[in-house]
Amino acid sequence: MRISVNILLWPLSVLIGSIAFLRRMFYEVFGLRKAGKLPSLVIGNLTVGGTGKTPMVMYVSNVLKDTFSMSVLSRGYGRNTKGYLELNEYSRAAEVGDEPLEIFENLDSVPVVVCENRVQGIENISNSFKEVNLVLLDDGFQHLPLKANGYVLLCNYNNPFYSDWVMPAGRLREFAFSAKNADILVMSKCPSELKETEANAIKSRLSKYSSNVFFATFTMSKPQHLFEKVSQLRQGEKVILVTGVANGVEVKNQLKDYEVLNHFNFADHKVFNSNNIKEWLGECLLLNVQNIVVTRKDAGKVKDIIKMNGIDTQGISFYEIHTEVVILFDQEKQFKNSLINLI
Repeated sequence: MRISVNILLWPLSVLIGSIAFLRRMFYEVFGLRKAGKLPSLVIGNLTVGGTGKTPMVMYVSNVLKDTFSMSVLSRGYGRNTKGYLELNEYSRAAEVGDEPLEIFENLDSVPVVVCENRVQGIENISNSFKEVNLVLLDDGFQHLPLKANGYVLLCNYNNPFYSDWVMPAGRLREFAFSAKNADILVMSKCPSELKETEANAIKSRLSKYSSNVFFATFTMSKPQHLFEKVSQLRQGEKVILVTGVANGVEVKNQLKDYEVLNHFNFADHKVFNSNNIKEWLGECLLLNVQNIVVTRKDAGKVKDIIKMNGIDTQGISFYEIHTEVVILFDQEKQFKNSLINLI
C-alpha cells in the first residue's frame, strides 16, 4: 500500500525536487550567495528531521572551543516570534524554538541567537559579540543566500539519503545529488559496534558525493531530574515516556534499562499544553508509575508549562534524556582537523 502511494506521489516529488535544484542553480549562476561578516560552519541535512543536527552542533562546539570563540545561530523553527533574538536565562521555547533553547541551556558561555535571515543574523552577532570569530549554524544547508565557509551534512545510518526520495514520496528536502555541495559527510546514528568493512562499503557508496566521510554513534544519557540536576533515575524503574522528536521510537528503543509502560509519541516540535501534562500525570496514577521521561529537546517546553500554570505534579518526578555524539574508529582528531581546515 505504501509503495502504491509513493508511486502516486512521485510526480509531485519530481516537481518539488526540480524546483529546489533550479533554485540552488539560480543562486549559484547569478552569484546571489553572500559570505557572512564572520566565518560560518553549517551543520545540516537533506532529510526532514531525525539526523541529529542539534546534538552534532553541541558536539562541534565542544570540539572547537579551544580553537574558536563561537556563537550558534538557528532559524528558531516553531517559535511564535520573528527576526533576530538573543537567548537569555528568561527565554522560552515558544519565543525562540525548542532546539535553540536546548543548545543555550547546555553550552556554557556560547551566545545562541535565532534569525530567519542567516546573513543578517551573522552581521548582528558580529556587532553584539565582539569576541566571536566563528558562527555555527544549526541547519542551513538549504539557506542559499548565505555562502558559509563549510558545510557538514548528516546522513542517518537507519535511513540514508541515497536510499530515499524527495518529499512527499520520501523525506528529502532536495535531490540526493545535492549532497555534493557538502564538505564533510557524517553518517550519524550508527551502531556503536559498526564494523570497518561495512563502514568502508558505505564510504564507497558516498564517494560520489564526498571523500571526506566520518561515522558517528549517538549514545543515550541517563535520565536526569528535570528540576534537581543532581538526581538521576535508578536503573529498572517504571516510566512513562514522552517524545516530540522526529523519531520517538528510536528514543524508546534506547531506554533498555527502564520499563516503559506507555509512550506518548508526538510529532517533531510538538507544542505541548497543560492538558497534555495532566494527561501524562493521570496515566502515571492509573499505572502506578512515579516517573515521566521526556527528551531534552522537549524539557524546556514542559518546564515552562508546569511553572507558568502552577501544575501540581502529585509527587511524580520528571526526568530528561539526551543523546551524545561519539565519532567512531578513533577519528575524533581527524574530524576536528577537517572542521578547522574549512574555516
